[in-house]
Amino acid sequence: MTKTNQTLWVNVEGMAVVYANETDTFAKQDILAEVFESMKKYIGSCVRNAVRKAETHGVIIPHEDFESRYMQYLWEALEAFDPNGEYSFEQIVKRRFRFAETHTWRQYKTKGDENDKDGVTYASARWDSLDRKIGGGEGEDNKTFADLVLGETVSAEEEFLARNEEMEIINEFAKVNERYANVIRFMALGYEGDVLAIATGEADSNNAKMRKLVQRAKEAFRKFLVERASH
Repeated sequence: MTKTNQTLWVNVEGMAVVYANETDTFAKQDILAEVFESMKKYIGSCVRNAVRKAETHGVIIPHEDFESRYMQYLWEALEAFDPNGEYSFEQIVKRRFRFAETHTWRQYKTKGDENDKDGVTYASARWDSLDRKIGGGEGEDNKTFADLVLGETVSAEEEFLARNEEMEIINEFAKVNERYANVIRFMALGYEGDVLAIATGEADSNNAKMRKLVQRAKEAFRKFLVERASH
């Protein structure tokens, strides 16, 4: 590890400790923004590596997809970090970033045929990057492919607030059933199948016991939401 990276992780570890011990919501948001800013270059490097890896397999996955997933999992790592736990913040982030890359690939994974390697194909990801410019001018004329296809999108701030509200509700549910809430929390973050089983620490694969746990967690959470709405 280079000296620059060592300094980065020492600094971010300190922020993570402060974040974990902070109780004020607004103060936590300020720390979160500082962590995101400090990790910007590192995430950029991870994104470039992930995009290049996909390209070596003949697949074009927009860098925005990897970036948003890394940002999401960085926030998740902050939420999960325990200063008194056995794992450092660096270890947690790097492990979850591996999940992030895998999950980004999985969202494009579709059934293939006998001509595809291992019987699967990533054909749905074979498109031009969404940040490709389609206009030659400045400002409004300098649109991207995403502008044309997606139109107006939810801002990063709105997305963060929505996600934050979602997690607050799940944290309320944790007071009712912490184990079920842990499953729901990872499901909300996009985990599924074997990855969900491993991430929650419940199993090594999506076996029958894990599937039953997911079913019970979903039923309990649904009941909790109904009761919560009635108050």
